[in-house]
Amino acid sequence: MTYVSWKGGRLRTETAKPRAIPRHFTPQQRAFVVAVRETERHLVLRATAGSGKTTTLTEAAWHLDITRPVVYFAYNKHSVTDVGPRLPPRVWASTLHAYGLRVLSRERNASLDVDEDKSLRLAGLLYAGERVERRVLRAAARAWDAAREQALDGGAHEDDLVALALAAEWPAEQGLSALRRVLHGMKRLSLHDWQAGGRPDFTDFLWLPLELGCAEGTLGVALVDEAQDLTPLRQRFVTHLLGLSGDSRRAGRLIAVGDPEQAIYTYAGADPQGLWRLAERLSAQELPLSVSFRCPVSHVQLARNASTFIQAAPQARLGTVEHLAADTATYTRGDVILSRLNAPLVRAALLLMTRNVSVNIRGRDLAIRLETAAQDAFPLPFTKDEIKDLVNVVYEKRATPLVKKAKEGDLAAKKALGELKDLCACLRLLALRAVNVAGGMANVTDVMDVLRGLYHEDADVLLSTVHRAKGLEWERVTLLYPELMPSPHGDPEEERCVLFVALTRSKDTLRLAYGKESWANGWRLEPATLPENETTPLQEAEIVMPEEAEGQPAQVEDAPPPRRLPVRPVPPPAVSERVHHAQRLREVQVPQDVEDPRGLPLYGGPDPMLVLALRERLEVLLEEPRPALREWAEGSLTLLRTVGSRQVRVHAATLKQVERAASQARLAVPLMQALTATQVPVVVFEAHFARVRAGQVMRRGERVWSVTVDGQALRFEPRTGEVLGELFTPLAPHLQRK
Repeated sequence: MTYVSWKGGRLRTETAKPRAIPRHFTPQQRAFVVAVRETERHLVLRATAGSGKTTTLTEAAWHLDITRPVVYFAYNKHSVTDVGPRLPPRVWASTLHAYGLRVLSRERNASLDVDEDKSLRLAGLLYAGERVERRVLRAAARAWDAAREQALDGGAHEDDLVALALAAEWPAEQGLSALRRVLHGMKRLSLHDWQAGGRPDFTDFLWLPLELGCAEGTLGVALVDEAQDLTPLRQRFVTHLLGLSGDSRRAGRLIAVGDPEQAIYTYAGADPQGLWRLAERLSAQELPLSVSFRCPVSHVQLARNASTFIQAAPQARLGTVEHLAADTATYTRGDVILSRLNAPLVRAALLLMTRNVSVNIRGRDLAIRLETAAQDAFPLPFTKDEIKDLVNVVYEKRATPLVKKAKEGDLAAKKALGELKDLCACLRLLALRAVNVAGGMANVTDVMDVLRGLYHEDADVLLSTVHRAKGLEWERVTLLYPELMPSPHGDPEEERCVLFVALTRSKDTLRLAYGKESWANGWRLEPATLPENETTPLQEAEIVMPEEAEGQPAQVEDAPPPRRLPVRPVPPPAVSERVHHAQRLREVQVPQDVEDPRGLPLYGGPDPMLVLALRERLEVLLEEPRPALREWAEGSLTLLRTVGSRQVRVHAATLKQVERAASQARLAVPLMQALTATQVPVVVFEAHFARVRAGQVMRRGERVWSVTVDGQALRFEPRTGEVLGELFTPLAPHLQRK
């Protein structure tokens, strides 16, 4: 093995004896390290939750034959601190943005501060002398931020501009030509600002080195962790440092580790499939790391509802999965509570505080947003009866510009509305607690005092959203309201990943705490059913626990056959509980209303329908090949789990229309011709039937496909096959899926 060192003030190349691969490594881990050591290929390691990916990647760093710089790129500062001491001396750990800042500081030969409001400031300069609304300036700043993160500029194809406009909430009345002007102008102003001595913003740390050509081809190897969370800009920055963008003969080597099943940051611009497209372009070798050493067998089978890639180790414990009602759950020191949303965490934390249990909600950004919202909502003292109206004023003020866009199918606006509702729910809970503590009349200072009580460093119980729990693990984890996951209001693919992350955080006991309605009607998250010829644990006798696992066993020659966890039905409730449940069902005869803010709502209509009959009809739709139909049905089933009555109010006409679209698409009149390489099948609905048309592909982009069908130009979203930028409509044209 060759490496570079400094001795006697001189740069020397030295040779060392190859390091032995740890004996406890699994065959999958060994295969990866061997590929790192004995080949020069680009590598992509697909690593599931708890598979020892960091251990594997840091070990691989010790086996590199390097005479050029090597950097281990971790996702955040915490990861850098953790991994740094485990790397060889010649390998440096850094975040991408910290490395980019270092490149820019070296370029200017000075330390740099961050200009957090740079985009808005430049937007003001761009529109100087023009009378425009403040919202246009903010939209221009958002568009520029999003464009850089998506590696777009004013010369982007019109399809990409359409997608950018939707993501950045660009005002429709401004048009795409104005958006092009903004991107061209902001690029010119950004470069001029840098050349004039201006400060960079956070995105500039990566964007400016690309534009200025700084540090291109200066890395020999880039070890990239959490690669599924890279945005297009971050991917380009890495390949730029490696010299892979051009024809450089000194191009470096990419070794990336990621898991598409944990891609939960797509809302922030991450492109989980981009890594695999890059790997394909570089002819990278893909290797698996599918065995989880964190999760017991029972947890793995639950997680396989969201990912069939994960497997349990042969020596994995059976583990404990408990089903309980959320309002009866008790907690002890060391417990961790996870939730998809913040409001359930705040509610649980406030309840625990009344029981003298100290709490800590992970992440301070929620506290900052709540403090700002509280100042807006409570400028004067208030009583309990005033809280709802005061918080609603804040909601309406912030929601008004988002509602119209959400109704038009804008995913970013839908997500922002969901987050706003969550924030306002948290604010109401804090205000109610403040009034109770203050004795009937409270003010904003009282609310701040309650808020501060949610953050104790050495708390008995830790509470966290699933997003903030990624990459972490604990012995005993309670997941609040699993029946609401995947959320019907988010991106279906990302929500599936959120569920997977939530189910893979516990090393011993996983408690699923259901809401009142779901607990009463008997809905439980059950283990995934596996094919008869498949077992969950990987059948490899050599696999043993990695070194960071507790109770590491010695290397074994003959491991016992893997255990199959029997899929058992949830045990029936006790007699008293069954009696109570039956009595409750007799009492609740009125059809229940369910809030359904989706673009095509099923619930909240005038028609009563039996829950059992509705569930059967929705489950049939889960087998449809059209992704949008499946996702609509999955979201409808998720909301149905909150129903405690025998009946629910629905829009029966909507359900019939969805079923009609599914039936007609299945029986669509087929093409009587073979498709060419530049054509795709498109399902088009007519008066009483559907037929498949040959769509001519004009452009097949990563974000948008432009297709002409019978002379009509359409833009489709590649993943779903639906028309881009429009509400899901059952009878709309869509790409046919096999």
